[in-house]
Amino acid sequence: MKMKNFKKNFLLLIFFVSFLFLIVYPVFSLFINLDFLGIKKTFSDIYFWLSFKNTIIAALLAALLGLILAIGFGYCYLFYRNTIIYKLSNLMNDLPIAIPHTVAGLALLVAFGRKNFGFIGETGLAFTIFAVILAMFFVSYPLAARSIASALDKMDKEIIDVARTLGDSPLKVYFRIVLPNLKEALFSAIVLAFSRSLSEFAAVVMFGGNLPGKTQVLASYVFTKVEEGELEMAITASVFCIILSFSIVTLLSLRKKNA
Repeated sequence: MKMKNFKKNFLLLIFFVSFLFLIVYPVFSLFINLDFLGIKKTFSDIYFWLSFKNTIIAALLAALLGLILAIGFGYCYLFYRNTIIYKLSNLMNDLPIAIPHTVAGLALLVAFGRKNFGFIGETGLAFTIFAVILAMFFVSYPLAARSIASALDKMDKEIIDVARTLGDSPLKVYFRIVLPNLKEALFSAIVLAFSRSLSEFAAVVMFGGNLPGKTQVLASYVFTKVEEGELEMAITASVFCIILSFSIVTLLSLRKKNA
């Protein structure tokens, strides 16, 4: 019994130490390296605030777009699971997570760039705020879709069957009965998509570029400051991002706890 407890406590200790060293310590190191000059320079930099504005606006629109598409996926998931449309969409849902995000950015650049969308502008949709939104949407949508699908799996199917036997169409059942019962899942979907969009870098830079004041977001602002040798500004912006992301995660946790 003592040996069993020792092994259990030893494994717990290994996990705790590893977690502290590999997860907590790197984040904490940013906070302890903050300095007043870096904070002052960053918060007085107009491009920092413009990148913050671009990040929030683009991430919010990307999350809303992801939610809309996820609601459509949920409809197929619930009523048309045997169709080719569902099987293809389900297969492709996790692809944006699996592929390198530089590849995702290049795919968007080729698809919506000058070659195919040159009629819109010199670079098509590339290197515009619309490109930033699409890049964020591309990598965050799977989280929204899986959130909806997971909630549908837990939902009581009897109310759907009753409504169908009363003659309601699948579309009517979905919007009048199913979605009102998925409020928490819808909230989780948009928050998860929003938080994932906030952190995106590679796809955004590849497709949207890193134009200060135009398409630069917080992630690319940090990268730019590191390249310029302004490490104290990069650290300040990074801590700002961590606090922002932590606030969103906390909001989601509190919402789930009170649900």
